[in-house]
Amino acid sequence: MEKMIKSVLFVQPKSAGGNFEYVAIPRQGMMFLSAALKQHVERAKETAERLATWAYETRIWFEDKVGQLNPLKDLQGADVLCITGLINEIPRAYEIARQAREHFPSIKIIGGGPHMGMLPGEAIEHGGFDVIVKHEGEDVIGHLIDALLTFAKQDLPRELRKFGGIAFKEEGVVVETPKRRTIPSDYVELPDYDAVVGLTPQSPWAAGVIETVRGCTENCSYCEVIQQFLGYRMVQRQTEWKRLEQLQRLAADGLIMRSPNDGRFAVFVTDDLHPPPSRAIKFRNERMERINGWKGRSDGMFMVCQTRAELGSDPEMCEGLRDVGMDMLYVGVESNDAENLAAVKKRQEPNQVDHDLRALQRWGFTNVAMTIIGLPFDTEPKIMAMADWAKDVSKYQTANLLTPLPATVNWDTLTPLDEDGSRLPQGKLRPYALYTGKQLVHHDERWTMQESAELYKRYTDRLRPVDRLYERIFQMIQRRAERTGAAVPQKVLAPAY
Repeated sequence: MEKMIKSVLFVQPKSAGGNFEYVAIPRQGMMFLSAALKQHVERAKETAERLATWAYETRIWFEDKVGQLNPLKDLQGADVLCITGLINEIPRAYEIARQAREHFPSIKIIGGGPHMGMLPGEAIEHGGFDVIVKHEGEDVIGHLIDALLTFAKQDLPRELRKFGGIAFKEEGVVVETPKRRTIPSDYVELPDYDAVVGLTPQSPWAAGVIETVRGCTENCSYCEVIQQFLGYRMVQRQTEWKRLEQLQRLAADGLIMRSPNDGRFAVFVTDDLHPPPSRAIKFRNERMERINGWKGRSDGMFMVCQTRAELGSDPEMCEGLRDVGMDMLYVGVESNDAENLAAVKKRQEPNQVDHDLRALQRWGFTNVAMTIIGLPFDTEPKIMAMADWAKDVSKYQTANLLTPLPATVNWDTLTPLDEDGSRLPQGKLRPYALYTGKQLVHHDERWTMQESAELYKRYTDRLRPVDRLYERIFQMIQRRAERTGAAVPQKVLAPAY
């Protein structure tokens, strides 16, 4: 007799490292997909427009929180496996998919996210996925899983061609269907924390996350956000309020850690929260109204967000953010060299950035200057001078060497390197585990791979990297786990820069 409840496991693979690697906070993609799958079933009850008659039981497995998935043991009884991953997590993502197929040949495996969605052919070849979802997946996940579990192998390609924005293999050839419509950024209102494996008061998140925006108003050449999210979309005001209320409940239930000093809990606000007024005035004004609406809803939160330096030229918004608990600002500085900024289409001027960062410091914000080295006009003296400047205008810093990402111009124009630093042979998979931002992974006449790693160390030795702050927090979490007898958490990746 067929099961009336199908089991779906969402997996976020273990990270290979990089910035923010210490704090246990969730990336929300899998939680939105889990909620979307349940939402799909509920909506279908009202419309009766669904082939399937079963419901879905979901689990979300963050390897960096609860340890590596053992496919033979942890996939027992699973009908569908969904995997995502950032670029340096892709080797592990492909490994999980291959192992799942080896142990459970009939399991359905779906991939997606900013890497696989942009390189679906590679994912299908190296991971053996049944389907890759391009861009966002909340609107398609339910119907897609229904089809995968309903139709026989010979009929499935015909059905999959009805879906937009996916890729699959038919008769040995990868088929990519035309993209489907862009969905509202709050197609699903609340992420599904209930499905997270191992989330208990004894093993809480170190911080919460609230998504208020998808996309970006800019088009910087090194960034894949605009290609992944196709535009700039705010969620509805009421959705923001509901998400704030959800975080308050999670903290009250002990599922988000509170500071032992003042009882507050950290919340990362994503993404690109404050577009520059000069080019996006309507977004700025709307955000200002929303900030005022957060008063009373964000009490007890220590808030962190990404922003542009132009915020320092907006006293009204600075005051509003301070009033609702915004403390730490990750500021996209990238470089203090005008030629470099122009080369990567970062529309800002170094002197104005300096002025704005100092203004943000006077407002009492904790600035984290996000920088990139290895840009076209960099030299070692320029890089070291930038370190001294960054420390002057920010309390903490992040650092990445320029790293090619899928869907950016750098992916096709910069020659990739192999693990040993030689040029990658044609047809060989890139060594994605090295794509952590700590060394060059493409050919550069100025530095070898080893020399770039040494340069990165010299640069970061001059900084106050925010990673060190998070390492202290991680050590605090470890001590707490040891006192309570809970599992010691893994070092994990926070929302990536």
